Amino acid sequence: MPQFGTDENPIDTSYYELLGVPSNATSLQVKKAFRKLAIVYHPDKNKSEDAEEKFKEISEAYQVLMDPQLRSHYNKYGKDKELAPEGGFMDPREHFQQMFGGDAFRSIIGDLSIGEMFSEAMETGQQQSGSENGSDEQQAATTTSAEDMEKAKQSHMSKEQMEKMQKVQQERVKKLAETLLNKVDLYAKSERDPESVKTFEDQIKLEADKLKNESYGLELLHAIGGVYSSKAKHFLGLKGGEMPSIFHNVKQKRHIMKELWSTVKSAMDMQAVAEMVAKAEAEGLEREDRMKLEEEATNRAYKALWQTSKFEVEATLRQVCDTILQDKAVDKQTRYKRAEALRIIGFIYKHVEENKPTTELVVKIKGK
Repeated sequence: MPQFGTDENPIDTSYYELLGVPSNATSLQVKKAFRKLAIVYHPDKNKSEDAEEKFKEISEAYQVLMDPQLRSHYNKYGKDKELAPEGGFMDPREHFQQMFGGDAFRSIIGDLSIGEMFSEAMETGQQQSGSENGSDEQQAATTTSAEDMEKAKQSHMSKEQMEKMQKVQQERVKKLAETLLNKVDLYAKSERDPESVKTFEDQIKLEADKLKNESYGLELLHAIGGVYSSKAKHFLGLKGGEMPSIFHNVKQKRHIMKELWSTVKSAMDMQAVAEMVAKAEAEGLEREDRMKLEEEATNRAYKALWQTSKFEVEATLRQVCDTILQDKAVDKQTRYKRAEALRIIGFIYKHVEENKPTTELVVKIKGK
């Protein structure tokens, strides 16, 4: 008579062992373990021959254990042909997209290039592993879309690859601009009387209340809101009750430089800790101390990934805002209305709080 496992006593524990979690691990523990290992075995950083295969394995384990039905099936029968999500296992780039905003933010920020570059690294990793002179730059930490051109030069990227990268970003901006335009038109094409303005604000508040619960939702909303507000105020200037446009231009440039420095610094911090971990392993550091170092390395890696993604998102959204505010196909009055709508959205996004309903937020805007 065949033996079957239970949720309390799984017939196979290899997935749990792969992620380093107990068989009764919560979804939060599984997610935390996966994220830590995803950083460790990122083929763009990990030069070992089995890094690519290792990531595929932990990715599979993560997707099975995070799905209640698949996990129950696995606990009872172990691995078999039926053990796969509907539609197959998720593409690696989706993990990084889900890490920062997920599907809920896709229409606002698009697909993060960090996920795209990760996927490409997976596809080309096998070819690169056979080269003794593999470029260090190609295996360095993923950078932002704003830095991609410089990285391309350093890693001897072909002209065709650079043109493809530019085209992808242009398409991304175009699509996001169309989506944002549909949103601001709810205000710009209304009567803009108190009732219609309140209706618009309430729609944005409801949207923000849902978005803040996503992974890094609150941080993303604040970053997006900052860009929207900055661009709107710069366009509206004195006429819209704001400071002169030149003031906002200087303020924006300072912010960009600050964020760029933060991005570089977080990457340097991550590299420093990674080197400490490597040194500790070589010197045979005690397991407990080594685990503390690895935890620190993971935390700094996520900080670097977030800072990189944030920088990329802000750079992309500045282009998106320019697209709808500098649209010469419409008159200046229409663009002015778009800027007003953008200012409202930016204010709401920037002031979203974790434990306070956004519906209670009072929108306070100059010149309103």
